[in-house]
Amino acid sequence: MTNQASVGGILGELFSLLGDSARDFALYTVVIGGVTAVGVVAGLTDTTAGTLDYGFSIDSGDSPASALFDLISAVVSIFGTYLLLARFLVVRGRFRVGGGRFWHYLGMAILSTIAAVLGLFLLVVPGIVLLVRWSAASGFVIGAGESVTGSLSASWDATEGHGWAIFFSAVVLCVGMLLCFGLVGGVFDLAGHPIVDLVSAFVEAASSGVFAAFGIAVYCRVQDDAREISEVFA
Repeated sequence: MTNQASVGGILGELFSLLGDSARDFALYTVVIGGVTAVGVVAGLTDTTAGTLDYGFSIDSGDSPASALFDLISAVVSIFGTYLLLARFLVVRGRFRVGGGRFWHYLGMAILSTIAAVLGLFLLVVPGIVLLVRWSAASGFVIGAGESVTGSLSASWDATEGHGWAIFFSAVVLCVGMLLCFGLVGGVFDLAGHPIVDLVSAFVEAASSGVFAAFGIAVYCRVQDDAREISEVFA
């Protein structure tokens, strides 16, 4: 049995998936980044590259127009991310259910985010554990047709024994993205280029797309490992 869900295996799957889905990833980045860029130009929003808030950051200082724009941007980003995840699964031949799975995905995303944020806020470590063990949930809910809670349970079971590999893969990915995207933003910032905020809008979108791909990469690898184990004991 090969250790498919290793750090190298997960990152290798991630890069391969992004390469095989380059057109879908580019389209996602252009559309989602473009929506944010429009808001930046209109003075309705700002950018927070590398975050996972889907552009949704309403606060007391927002005007009604900016709050509405942030809400619309969030809806577009969430639905766009769902479509990108579905495309990743289609490319890998793992979209095996008929019909849309958006509402199931949305429910899973909301439930897992609330639980993970509470875990991070209270004790930090439980939140990290949940993020790691539920990292494959998007694949299970969209590709395998699991229910909202069933996808979280399936991800928890499938990632058992692979927690450290997933965690260190995520750390390497985050550091690499901070260096690459930070360099791009820094070049424009140091040059005093006026489009630095617009560049950040597309960097933010690309970051979200990469993290979405990471979840599918984990799903593919833990599923392959689970399949190999079942074949060994068949």
